[in-house]
Formats: sequence, C-alpha cells, structure tokens
Amino acid sequence: MYHYRSMIILAEKPSVATDIAKALGRFKLQNGIWISGKDCVLSARGHLLISLMPEEYDSKWKSWKDSLKDLPINPQKFLYKENPVTKDVLHQIKKCFKEFDSSEFILATDAEREGEVIGAEILDYVGFKNYENAKRFWVSEALTPDVVRKGLAEAKPLSYYEAYKAAGFARANADWLIGMNFSRLLTVSTGNRAIFSFGRVQTAILGVIYLRDKNIKNFIPQDYYQLVCKVRKGNFDFSLYYNKDDSDRFANKTELEFLTDKLTDQDKLKITKIETTEKTENAPQLFNITGLQKYCSNKYHFTPQQTLDTAQVLYEKYKCLSYPRTPSVVLGDENVELFKSKFALLSKEYPELAKNCDTSKISSNNKRLFNTAKLTDHHALIPLKPIPKEAGENEKNVYNAVLLRFFQTIMPACVYNSITVNAEKDNMTFIGKGRSYINKGWKNTSESDNEDEKEIETFPTDLQENELLPIIETSILSKQTQPKKHFTNATILALMENPKSEDVEKVSKLVGLGTPATRAGIIKELIDRQYIEQNGQQLLITKQGEFLIETVIKIPCLKDFISLSTTTRWEEQLQTEPEKFLQSIKNFITTEIPKITITDTWKTNEIGQCPICRKAEVLEGKNSYYCSDYKNGCKFSIAKSICGANISVNDVKLLISGKQTGTKKMTSAKTQKQFSAKLAYEKGKIEFKF
Repeated sequence: MYHYRSMIILAEKPSVATDIAKALGRFKLQNGIWISGKDCVLSARGHLLISLMPEEYDSKWKSWKDSLKDLPINPQKFLYKENPVTKDVLHQIKKCFKEFDSSEFILATDAEREGEVIGAEILDYVGFKNYENAKRFWVSEALTPDVVRKGLAEAKPLSYYEAYKAAGFARANADWLIGMNFSRLLTVSTGNRAIFSFGRVQTAILGVIYLRDKNIKNFIPQDYYQLVCKVRKGNFDFSLYYNKDDSDRFANKTELEFLTDKLTDQDKLKITKIETTEKTENAPQLFNITGLQKYCSNKYHFTPQQTLDTAQVLYEKYKCLSYPRTPSVVLGDENVELFKSKFALLSKEYPELAKNCDTSKISSNNKRLFNTAKLTDHHALIPLKPIPKEAGENEKNVYNAVLLRFFQTIMPACVYNSITVNAEKDNMTFIGKGRSYINKGWKNTSESDNEDEKEIETFPTDLQENELLPIIETSILSKQTQPKKHFTNATILALMENPKSEDVEKVSKLVGLGTPATRAGIIKELIDRQYIEQNGQQLLITKQGEFLIETVIKIPCLKDFISLSTTTRWEEQLQTEPEKFLQSIKNFITTEIPKITITDTWKTNEIGQCPICRKAEVLEGKNSYYCSDYKNGCKFSIAKSICGANISVNDVKLLISGKQTGTKKMTSAKTQKQFSAKLAYEKGKIEFKF
C-alpha cells in the first residue's frame, strides 16, 4: 500500500474524507476527524468562509437606500470571514493544522474550479505555508479504495492547478462587485420599488427569457392551408403535398377546395422525380452533466438541480457513476482500458444493450470517444458498476440514462436514405419528403425527442419514376404560423451551454454561460427570486422579472449585462485571462457608475404628458403606466398587459398622443379565444379597434 508519513488530507465533504480514510485502512474516527498517528483526514462542509458585506469594509456602505453617492463599492482587497453556520468545523480544521505535522499536505476538495477556491480559502485562513510540499488529489471516478489509493499516489503538485484557483477567485470577486453595486444601483434608481438581485450570468439569462416571452406575446399568427394526398404503396401509407411556386402553404383555402373536388380516391399520382441521398448519423457521444440534465428534463421532467443532485448521490453514495460535474463528452486517450473494463463488467448485467455494440469502436482511434485534446477537467459521465437494487426510482432513471448512452456510443451508426418524391396529376405538382432506413443502428435503442424528426414519415425503398400511386385520402390542413417556443429547462440549458442562436451579433468563439456545476443553480435562483416561474415544462418571465429587465434596459451602461455576445466574451476572458477579466469589471464599475444619477434614471421613465390632468408626466411602474400626480387624485393608468398582450413604452406614447398601437394578439378573459386588434385610448379608457 502507498504509505504517507506526517500528512494532512483536506476533503470538501465528510463522505469523501471517509472514503479516503477507509481506503488507506489505518485511520480511526475521533471527534469527526480521521486520525492515524501524526496523520489526519479532515473535511470541510463546502464554503467555510464567506465574502464580507460592503459595510464590513467601510461603514459608509451600510446605509444605501436613499442615495447613489457612495457607489461604486470597490474594496482594495477582497476579504472573507467565517461562515457562522460552519464556524465550528473551521475552528476544528485550524486546530488540526496547528497540532498535526503537515510535512505532506494533499488537497482533496472537489476536482473543479470551485473546489480550488474552497481549498485556497481554508489554507489562507489557517495560515498554511508549506506549499512546496502540497499536492492535489484530482480524480473523476467514484472513490473506491483502488481509485483513492491510485489518485493519492499520482497526486500532482498543488501549483499545477493554479489557473483553476485564479479563475475561481476572479469569478467570485467579479460577481460580488457586480451583484453588490448593481443590485443597489437598480433598487435606489427605481425609488426602492423593489429590492433587486443582479448577477452577471443570472441577469443575462433572465434577459434572454424576457425577449423570448415578449416576442411570443407580440407574435401575430398567420393562417395558412395545405392540401395533402395520402398515397399507398404496399404496406406504406405516406403523404404528398400540393406545391405551387415552390411552396406548399396557401393563404386562400377556396383555391385548395376547388382542387380537392377534382381529386377522388379513384385517382392516382404519377411519380415524376425521385431524389435519394444516403445519410449517416453517428452514435451520440457520452453525457456531460448538461447533456444529462437536458435528457432527464425531456424524458422525466426533472429540474436541472434534481438531476445534478441525483447524479451526485450515484457518485458519492452508490459509487456506480463517475464524477458528475463534468463539461466533457469524451474520455482521455489513456482511458481505453477503463472503458473496456467497465464494458466487460456491465455487459454481463445488461446483455440486451451490449449485444448491439461494436467492440472494435473501443479504440484510441475513435476520437468521438477517446480524445484528450477535447478533454476539460474531467472525463465524460460513465457508469462504473450496476446500480444497487435498493436505489430509488429517480436514481435508477438517471443511472439508466447514463448506462444507455454508454452502450450507444459504440453501437453502429444509423444509416438511412433521405427521399424527396415529386408527383403530378393534371398539371398539379405534389411533393413529399421522408426517409427509409438502411440500418437503424443505435437508434433501435433510442426514442427521439426531436419534434421535427418525429414528423418525418417512412417511405418505401422501391419507388420508381413513372410509377402510379393510388390516392387513399385527400384533405385540407388548416394551420397557423408559430412563434419560437417558450424556454424549458432543457432548452435554456442548451442555450447556456452554447449560446449561438439568440444574439444578433456573432462572436468569434462562443463560450458557455456559467459552468456545468452552476447552471442548475442559476435557473433555481431565478425561480426562487420569482423572476421566472415554471408552468409545466415552460420557463416564463414574471412581472417582477419583466420590471427588472426593463429597468436595466433604461440604463445604457447596463445593457451589456443582457447581451449574450458580451457575456460570452467575459466568460472566455475569465477562462483565459482571469486577472484581466477582474480588472475590466473593476474599471467598468469605477467609470460607469458615477455617471448615473437618480434624476437621470427617473427621466428615462417619463413617457409624455398625462392625457387626463394635462400637467403631469406619465411614468412607468412595475405593473402599469401612471400619472406622476396620482397623489393629488389623477386616475390615469394603463396596465402593462391587456388581454395577455404586452404594452410597451412606445405603445403608451402612441396611446396618450391619440394614436393607435399596432395590431396585437390577445386572448379574451371570458371565452379564452384569441383575437387580434389595435388599441386606442379614448374617453379615459382603452378601446379595441378591430
């Protein structure tokens, strides 16, 4: 056994400390500490130190709700204090560092950026100096005795992970500056109508949800119609759509009704052209935590936090899953034997999945599976052994998702023909698109969650030009154009991982927002603060969330915080140049905040003269637009939402000047039926103009 002399090991959680101590086999638990002679294994409870509040740096920052004069908050050095909830644990750790000889020290906090920060905070607090003999325990596998012993034996110098620590502190300190300054600024600037919570990534994500919901509210659907003929060959019934001028969508239903009358079930469509393209869909890559969260959200309706917490139990308690908080979808080049050994173990327990696999793909030449160049922090999620029978249903669901993906990665590719068929009848052209499978491969074990793919029909493989296809049914489909869908847990996670589609400005290299370990917490924080709400699977902006974003939009220097281009550039800089990133945030708050005054901010809320009293200004509130002279009895008010339609500042400007708004999609409160109308403000009330 690998032997250590005069050693302290510091873990992040008691369960990890226990696994390490038991793996070494010579430690006994005494008052919460694993001890063996002069050696000990200690554990924290996450962050044992927390950032000071502004008023603890300077008393001038204690009272802030009436003025911006003491902003910005920008301490010369960031300081930390004991977390009162866990101070006893911290004191115990400090005592151990004094009493035990630490000629060797191993940091065994979670192997990620946040774990580096937790360890560094504690070492600084206890006055640790022996960094030249400090090492880092960093593994992705579950902490079985063999894994622990190997990880300790191969521990690298702590200095090897310095970049993680620098990035972790830069993120924490920058986010503290942003949160403390802009939460206060927004609260004071709006007359303390709400206590705001403002965050670098949190507010950017809220802004994206706000814009999506606003676009959906303002979207006016257009009716269109399609003429479809269901035709038959052998055992296949499939659809061909009437097409004119390269479109199968028509605004005039009457034209299609006329054509339908000309087609009977005695008619046949003649194939004039067939285009066939062979396509291949490789097996999916292994899950990272974000991919697993998206999958479990779609299939089981789990929240991202539920999936993360469950995966953590599978890793820590049951030891049947590798380290879950990973951003990687590959294993390292050196992990071929690891995959082989797990495949041999698991294929005995799950033979029905294993029989579809191609074991020749377990090779370092398979760069979709083994690719050190694309490995980040930890390798992808893999199952390590069968899940125990006593595990709960949710735990089995998450485990089975990882297990299925593990086997799928070495299954044959899905190969199919993409087929486009053109057919005619009496100078009418019909077009249909479908596919025929050559080898379904890995898709034999997978249900598609892609709505577009679900609608793709299966065509027969032996269609021929000039062939006559009997019509078995003709119908006219009534449809409407659709806006983009509301965000769900799965789609907002996809955006956070790769924010490429929601911004007008394209950046050269898009970096994900947040980290795999923090994304679930960001979504939960927005829900807990009532900025968004979950309605079924949809994530919707609340009135409070709308008010926050619309307030941010009014302050020019804050617009960058709801720009995905800017936020992703910050994320990239945080990873590559953490000190420069932190300095840029300091410079930003130092130069921009002094330019903002309460008066200037309130002026952005002024919309125009009140149409009732004709003397005061119309202001924007949280839920309505109102007259600033309301205290003297002016009753003017227009709600921010009318029959479900969003009423913008520009709409109110039109209304109080006697003009009509643009056409809006609305829903009747009584009948729940949708209708479209313009709005006008006449005789002290809103009128619908159809």
